[in-house]
Amino acid sequence: MRDLKFILNFFILILLSQATFSQVNFFTDEETDSLATNFYQRNKQITTMIVGNLPSMQFGTALFIHNAEDKISYYVEAKSDFNRRYVIEGEECNGDGIRQKEVAYKTTSLNVGVARGFTRNWFIYAGAGFVLKNTEFENVVENNYRYNVPNNGVWFNMAAGTMYVFDNNFSALVGLDLYDRSVTIGLGYTW
Repeated sequence: MRDLKFILNFFILILLSQATFSQVNFFTDEETDSLATNFYQRNKQITTMIVGNLPSMQFGTALFIHNAEDKISYYVEAKSDFNRRYVIEGEECNGDGIRQKEVAYKTTSLNVGVARGFTRNWFIYAGAGFVLKNTEFENVVENNYRYNVPNNGVWFNMAAGTMYVFDNNFSALVGLDLYDRSVTIGLGYTW
């Protein structure tokens, strides 16, 4: 039992010393720090990013336009997938038969919103937009079967997340799209 207490205290001591060391190196003094503590004082105007949604497999771009005067950033994101496929059902016109058919579809989404930098590196963003889903299949009677295409249309979407701008101006983004409950990840550059 005594050995267990010693080992536990030893690990706690190591963790505390590492936490203290990392805080000294991570949080630098404002007088010796070459970067401003507020992102909007760094004179950066634009962040461009390549983004992707998982598991919906949409890919696209995001753009943050930074307004130093109002201390706010404007956010635009556009994504699309590349001809995915799903199964639709066809009902027999003069009977009870059902037939399935695989058809191609395309999903496009556009979100606009605002972002706010709370430190020189961290941003939180939120936006609203729409998702357009278009099936490349016309609902016609084919071989005595009428197919139902249920997923065409336009839907409302909300997106939110966080962005981190590294000191070397590379940027990373993680967020959520509520329409299909997917995770957005992105990498980009700020200048």
